[in-house]
Amino acid sequence: MNKNEDIAWVTRCALFDDRRAFACLVDKYQVRLKRFFLNLTGGDPVLSDDLAQETFIKVYYNLRSYKGLSSFSTWIYRVAYNVFYDELRKSREWEDASVDEVANLLEQPPECVDRNIDISRALSILRPEERTAITLFFVEDLAVAKIAEIMSISEGTVKSHLFRAKQKLGEYLKKNGYE
Repeated sequence: MNKNEDIAWVTRCALFDDRRAFACLVDKYQVRLKRFFLNLTGGDPVLSDDLAQETFIKVYYNLRSYKGLSSFSTWIYRVAYNVFYDELRKSREWEDASVDEVANLLEQPPECVDRNIDISRALSILRPEERTAITLFFVEDLAVAKIAEIMSISEGTVKSHLFRAKQKLGEYLKKNGYE
């Protein structure tokens, strides 16, 4: 990632309303944000596309509020994270599961006991915060400090989310025949 390139595009967008520069930002981050949303939504490509589009709309209209205190990639992931949580609040589909509900999910037979691990199903047993932390850490390859900044939580809380998520995923995979 070239931070100077991002800053140049952001500056051109903010000062000159340069839509080609914004298109460059979209091109650079579109695939990453769609992948991020795919992991958070349990593999729903339509919802992921909608959330990515909504993120870019919010970024476009709020680009002048970007202060440069963090990298542009951190800022755009923070916007995406907020878009996802706004969607959660609207849909109410993703309420925190109780321990019993998680246990029931772990006992359900897997959709595909094959060589391919069904990551979407495994991620669906996690609370949204855990799924976000795992996705940012393992899929997006971000450092704990950057995840903490994106999620607006402490590094210790990120580490706790990662620890719990790894435990739940490990249990799920063991119960479904993966060693």
